[in-house]
Amino acid sequence: MQPPITSSRLRDDLRNNLGIRDGDQIAVHSSMKSLGPVEGGPLALIAALVDAVGGPDRGTVLMPCFNQPLDIVDARRTPCRLGLVPETFRTCPGVHLSNNHTHRVAVLGRDAAEIAACHEGTTPLGRGSPFHELARLGGSVVHIGCDMKSCSLIHVAEFLFPLPFHAAQIAYPGYDKTITLVCTDGSVRSCPPVENPGDSHSFHIVQEAMQKYGLLQHGRVGAAACFRARGLDILATSMDLLAADPAALLCRKPGCTVCQARRQITVSAN
Repeated sequence: MQPPITSSRLRDDLRNNLGIRDGDQIAVHSSMKSLGPVEGGPLALIAALVDAVGGPDRGTVLMPCFNQPLDIVDARRTPCRLGLVPETFRTCPGVHLSNNHTHRVAVLGRDAAEIAACHEGTTPLGRGSPFHELARLGGSVVHIGCDMKSCSLIHVAEFLFPLPFHAAQIAYPGYDKTITLVCTDGSVRSCPPVENPGDSHSFHIVQEAMQKYGLLQHGRVGAAACFRARGLDILATSMDLLAADPAALLCRKPGCTVCQARRQITVSAN
């Protein structure tokens, strides 16, 4: 039986196999179980990510900390629905949480306060939101044991591109209501349902296109198959696909009412 993987081994894998360097800004999507046994659990992975970018004074680490669409959401206290690593990360010392009612992010590092603040007055994953800002700053997206179906930046591309269904404001049940947000400073605001992201099941086509053009850097971290991509490359590839077919990123799952409705509008518009 192999001994548990250490945080220093994870850091070395991130740097040697994915090319992460001091000063990098990374958004991280992760599957903790994909790494294999890790000494120290999610805190060890978080420490490895922060160390890989040169520490909080030099680099930046962002994680999505999305929550269920409750009637009242507390940006500081409402649990994350995306798993053990981001749920642990959001409570780490020095982490800045963005004020968003459904798609909050947690950011630690050099530009953390500024990136988290980008969510003020923006939509969950729209223009100027934290994932978009990190990409504009030259940041990259790291997938640890998961594929691009979890890539939140692709949703940003959907809202940057003038798709015919935007005006309809189609959202999943629960996301189609005004939600009360308790902000990190204790203030309270009402958040109407504007630019809610849809399904991501078809986002694998972005990964396939980026793989074809050599835009993914693959490598193992622990036992996990991982890859890294520049945020601007993800946005450009996604929007190229949408330019060729505005319905390219809509899924065809029979039960997905959001993609079905958006596809109907797209077909009618063409």
